[in-house]
Order: sequence, then C-alpha cells, then structure tokens
Amino acid sequence: MNLSVFVLLTLVFLPTSYASIPDSKRTASIERVLNQNDEYKFTYLKTLGPQVYKDLRQITFDSRRELDIRWKAFMAMVRIGEKESMPEVQKALKSSEWYLRNAALRVLPALDAKEAYTAALGALNDSALVVRTAAVDTLALVNNANCSDKLWIELYQKRNYIGEQSLWIRRHIVEALAKIAVKGSEEKFVKVLDDKDKTLYSPAIKGLERVTGKKFGSSDIPPTHLRFYWKKWFVENKSKEI
Repeated sequence: MNLSVFVLLTLVFLPTSYASIPDSKRTASIERVLNQNDEYKFTYLKTLGPQVYKDLRQITFDSRRELDIRWKAFMAMVRIGEKESMPEVQKALKSSEWYLRNAALRVLPALDAKEAYTAALGALNDSALVVRTAAVDTLALVNNANCSDKLWIELYQKRNYIGEQSLWIRRHIVEALAKIAVKGSEEKFVKVLDDKDKTLYSPAIKGLERVTGKKFGSSDIPPTHLRFYWKKWFVENKSKEI
C-alpha cells in the first residue's frame, strides 16, 4: 500500500490523540509505517508527537523483536530526533548486541563528527567483525587523517584474518586509508601491492595516486598488472625524496 494512502486511512480510523492509543496498537501502527518504502513516513511519524519517539526507542531496545524492525525503528528515531537522539545512540554504542553497536556507528557521522571519530577509534577493537568494519567506514566518512597510523596497524591484525585468508574488513581499511592518504605513506601502500589479497590492490593504487598526484598506464589495465608500474616507480624513487 502506498504510504500516503496508508496515512489517510490511519488518520481516519485511529483516535485523534496518538498518545491515547493503547501501547500494542501504537506499536503495530508504527511497525506498519516503518515497513513502508517511502520517505514520507518520517514526516508522518513526526506529526504524531513526542510519544512516537518513545515508542521507537522502546522498539529499538526490545531484544524480543526482529532485528529488521529494530534497525528501522532506530534509524527513524535518529531521523526524527536528530542530535537530540544522542543519548539513545550512546546507549546503542554500549549495547551488548553487536547489531546496535553497528547501527550507532552508522549514524554518528551525521550527528557529531568528533564523537563519531572517537567512538570509531574505540570500536576498532570490537569483538564483532561487522562492528569493526562499521568503525572503519565511519573513520573514512569523518575523513580525519589522524587515524592513519591506527588503521595501518589494524590492517595487519590477526583478528582480520581467518588463518591466512584476508577478511573483507581489510579492503575497507585500505579504502579508508586511500581516502585520507597522507604524504609519507607511499611505502606502506606499495607493500599492500604484494599482499595475497588481490582485492586490496585497487584501493592501494588509488591511495598512491592521491598521495603522489601520479597515474600510470591506461584505465583498462587491471590492478594486478598496474601494481608493477607502481612497484617499479617506488624502487626507482625510494632513494630520492618522494
């Protein structure tokens, strides 16, 4: 059902005061709205008054509910509350559930870049791979080069491998490093070009291009071949001031 039609029906058949509706009926109504693929749902939820924020918070932190609806409730709560939702975001960051920690990291950059940076640095040590990946993506969004050293260390942490197999977070790390590439990181990017994980070559090359301002070869050359241009360049220039 189109959300605009749904809203009209809701306004017709529900009492005038949203807060006066029994809890179970309010929750059921909110869940139907959250499941609509329509941006207007956020505007509609705002019209229901402060009680809807409380209900969204209750759904978010109710571990008995399905993860999908809790995610949607959390995102709607932050969308409605904006910076006023920071207490709930902080609570999610400290949750024992990786799902909520992940959600909190995803929204923080839009609320408070400084807090997002601090939280993401701490979350690099999280036990959950998904949360660590969210932390890396958050640092990339905040785009603060001060985290560069920590990300280089994280790239080679044992927790980001299964045996000798590289986990997906390592590509996210190199992508983040390429975005915040700083002068003097050339050798580190060149080292990545010898990694067993070939998916790291493309972002490593982007990092080299960013930090040096150079490009080699044509755009149709695959990274597995293009890396040799960069390795040759580095050997020829490592004794010079790059």
